[in-house]
Amino acid sequence: MQHTRRLFAFLILLSLHPDFRTLGKDTPEKTPAGWGYVRGHNVEVAPRPGARKADFVLRPGALVGLWKWQNKQGTRWAQIHVVNLENSKPVDGWVDTSLIEELPFDKFPSDAELKRVMGGDFLDDSTASHTQITRFLVQQRNAGPALVCFVTSPLVTSARLVAFLSDAGKYVPGPAVEFPAAEINAGISSLEVRDLLGDGNECLITREPFRLGPETRGVNEVIRRIEGSTFRTLWKASVEFRNLDAYPARRVALQPPEKNIGQPGTVTKAEVTFRKNGNIDEPVWSGKVEFHVVGREEAVESVPLEKACPWDGAKFQPLQ
Repeated sequence: MQHTRRLFAFLILLSLHPDFRTLGKDTPEKTPAGWGYVRGHNVEVAPRPGARKADFVLRPGALVGLWKWQNKQGTRWAQIHVVNLENSKPVDGWVDTSLIEELPFDKFPSDAELKRVMGGDFLDDSTASHTQITRFLVQQRNAGPALVCFVTSPLVTSARLVAFLSDAGKYVPGPAVEFPAAEINAGISSLEVRDLLGDGNECLITREPFRLGPETRGVNEVIRRIEGSTFRTLWKASVEFRNLDAYPARRVALQPPEKNIGQPGTVTKAEVTFRKNGNIDEPVWSGKVEFHVVGREEAVESVPLEKACPWDGAKFQPLQ
């Protein structure tokens, strides 16, 4: 009887999962005919060949499967299937092949092979069939490019950012960053790859949502680089930070202004751009911090802020 109750409770929880409709549908994994690599610029994804309106944008570093090709008004288009990291939903579309580098399928392992070498839960057929892998190439000066993947599954307790490194002609798992189950719905909402230090070793730039309370949440921008067996964090700053779960008894604006980011009763919004300083592209945080009081929707004060975070030889200087 106790076993039956546990099974019944598990089935109820499973039915509440947003991906429940597909959890029982194990289908053979299909493979693309080739790969498309996005180097150094955004590439728009159109809903059909020749369409002017883009549904989605591939960011620098993206590596996507190419499934079939079509010529339209003198332009060669390739069909892709990719995951939108903002909502974890698959996107089908077409890209202008003149804007990407086309690579043969056998240059990189298939999704099935990546799951096999990761092992653990990914060896389970049901888990493997419901795992999404979003790929990026990260150039390494003294080695072949690293294949960096963001791996998610509704049947695994954590999302994973993992680098597969070339070793004797094969890709093997290297450094990884785990995002616990409580953060899977956040994880990574965008990722792009850029050579910020001008030395041929590219960095990963991610947007990572977080939630600390009902009205305390935001998004961090994080810069990482592969160094040996680790992902080393070079910079981290909030580009959104809403902290309205509590309000101070007396509002006091702190100095310097960046100390106000994340303080109780504040809402912060910003963008990060990169400013060239010699060979290095340094992050520049530009935004504002709004001060709020109980019972009033509009901010009572807003403090603008712009701050460059130069390279100190080991990392970018922190914002706060």
